[in-house]
Amino acid sequence: MTLSRPMSEPTETAIPVGQTAQGEEVVSNGVCGEATLSICVPTWKDGADALFASLVRLDGAGRCTLLVYDDGSSASDLTRQLTRQILRFPGPARLITASSNQGRAIARNRLQALAETRWILFLDADMRPDDDQFLLRYLEMAATLDAPALVPGGFSLKYATPTIETKLHAAQSEASECVSAEIRRRAPGRFVFTSNLMVHREILENIEFDPGFTGWGWEDVDWGLQVAGRYDIHHIDNPATHLGLDTDDGLIAKYGGSGANFARLVQRHPAAMETTPLYKSARWLSRLPGRSALAWLARRIALGKAWPLQVRLYGLKLYRAAKYAPHLEK
Repeated sequence: MTLSRPMSEPTETAIPVGQTAQGEEVVSNGVCGEATLSICVPTWKDGADALFASLVRLDGAGRCTLLVYDDGSSASDLTRQLTRQILRFPGPARLITASSNQGRAIARNRLQALAETRWILFLDADMRPDDDQFLLRYLEMAATLDAPALVPGGFSLKYATPTIETKLHAAQSEASECVSAEIRRRAPGRFVFTSNLMVHREILENIEFDPGFTGWGWEDVDWGLQVAGRYDIHHIDNPATHLGLDTDDGLIAKYGGSGANFARLVQRHPAAMETTPLYKSARWLSRLPGRSALAWLARRIALGKAWPLQVRLYGLKLYRAAKYAPHLEK
């Protein structure tokens, strides 16, 4: 996005921009100027304080636009909080507030539609960049790449503080998600997590997030596998910390409720997914009787804080496979 006016100073109060054709309310921080990268943050009932406090201090922030999409939180206190956040941002910033919750896929599609730069950085509201060079690394990639591409930066737990109630999720993330770019390059499409990801807008215009994925889980992997078949994916080590660790009960609920999404992913990408340990385990369990009892037992092990953490992780994996198994029968 190249704007005709030079960079201006932010205002003390937000400037109403009006409504979009979809009925979303839009306010701006009043800053105008050139931007190379749009930072797009979907949120729902999350003020994202740690993320925004970090972003305003990062090198290169003034060369970026910030777009925050409140996906129908319907909370006036949160709207005021998010408005204060965009007013602090050194580059152009807008808050877009939806009247009702549309889901993660639609929220990301709307952010893409509202962004005006060629390169877009998706960050989840519960992330925090790991160091001050975070934006500069993405800006450098945007300047050097000569074709549309996808640039995943990766996860870490650098600033996370696991508690007794969240250490299971921390261990799961450490084992499955907090992996180096070298490892992620071995299966580039499967290791696409949209909570820290730079992408060229051409890709988003040609490959949308599938709204058929409802609730939590697997829509970003589906999208990444689609992209991998058509565009280059450049995994780099530019991590952000996942601060929003789930409690044991929250993690169990997400795993237990995402079986339909996993089955949809397998149906859409059988060659990529049927070789994964999760699919093989779930498919094997789909042929066995007594899955409900096995899921109950695995859940008890995963939630049992007296068990060693590695045993609990095994229980968590078994629980997810057992809950996914019935969806693979259809």
